[in-house]
Amino acid sequence: MLERTLRKDAEERRQIILKKAAMLFAEHGVDQVSMRHIAREAGVGQGTLYRSYTNKGELCWDLIGESCIQNNEKMYQYLNNNTEKSKRERLETVLMYHLESLEVHSPVLAAIQANTSEAQQSMPFYSEHYESVHAIIVKLLEEIAEAQPSNIVDPIFTADACMATVRPDVYLFMRQHRNYTPDQIKHRLFNVFVDPLFQN
Repeated sequence: MLERTLRKDAEERRQIILKKAAMLFAEHGVDQVSMRHIAREAGVGQGTLYRSYTNKGELCWDLIGESCIQNNEKMYQYLNNNTEKSKRERLETVLMYHLESLEVHSPVLAAIQANTSEAQQSMPFYSEHYESVHAIIVKLLEEIAEAQPSNIVDPIFTADACMATVRPDVYLFMRQHRNYTPDQIKHRLFNVFVDPLFQN
């Protein structure tokens, strides 16, 4: 019983740390936030924080991993509970969930990507999360292609192209340098990748 309580306390502390870190990163940028700052905001000692994460990079990876798990669960839950929705609506909702996750976590993802090795850069984004979201989009595109055989589409390539268009560094560039709003990015993404699938 004591061990279970300790595990529960550790998980609750982890969630507080991740929540506070995400808020600080969003407000100040990843590079401007120190481990000391995160510990203070989370209400834990620096020693406690460093026992969980040896550096800020590890914390960033855990933050992204937690977000990815939650986002994937959200997608699967939506698809399982809305089988009666149109194929278009289901595809657009999944893409919208992906964009919402990017809006929250793209600064952290871009910072991580900028610090990866050259070898890792040669295979960008082939991570477990990428493959999971990619598989969901591919399945939806395959359903659309099956229902409209006259509309030629390569689901695997289209899913890769769609996700490459909104990889975190590109998403940040569009937000910060092109000055697109999240809604503008969403509508343009749908215009390029979704609208052509449903043209008669």
